[in-house]
Amino acid sequence: MFSIPNLLAPITGTLPAGALLLSLLAVSLLLAFAGRTIVKVIAFLVVGLVGAAVGATLMAQFLPAYGTLGTLLGLLVGFVAGGLIGVALVAVGIGLATGYAAYLLTTSFVSGTTIPLVVGIVFFVAGLALYGKILGLVTALAGGLLLFDVLTMYGLGSTLSMILAALVALAGVYVQEGMAKKRIATPSTAPQTGGQSTSSSS
Repeated sequence: MFSIPNLLAPITGTLPAGALLLSLLAVSLLLAFAGRTIVKVIAFLVVGLVGAAVGATLMAQFLPAYGTLGTLLGLLVGFVAGGLIGVALVAVGIGLATGYAAYLLTTSFVSGTTIPLVVGIVFFVAGLALYGKILGLVTALAGGLLLFDVLTMYGLGSTLSMILAALVALAGVYVQEGMAKKRIATPSTAPQTGGQSTSSSS
């Protein structure tokens, strides 16, 4: 099944386990609590990691004669290319995150792949259409999903991992929506302050 551990399998043996764990935890928390603010940076890192995994896999399969050097080259090229694509297509990334979450949720209740794929495609389109409005929600949920995958990948039980991921996602939604409301409210209060000072001076 498509998952973060499967995508990262080609590079789990080339990087220290501790460094990879800390990096993935940091990315998941940044997504959950500050995804709206730094979404382009996160998109570069997340899609870059996926591109690195794909690049390393392709080099190992089609150019095995280059060995470790070829794998490292595939990692580097895939990371840069994937990162640039992630920055250029942030809205598509949000759609993919929405569709992936819907796909995973549907597979938990429905057997087979046809219905989950259809649901995933529908939510992908919805994510594209509502990108600006659901950015904070989607990045928080993506951070929770990534955290769940990371925790289970490193041996934590699925139930506890799900609880921790859900708590982080909910806290991330609360924090990001609160920050968004503050940013919206700040400009609206500035003209009122100026108007009060003007009327008092007159």
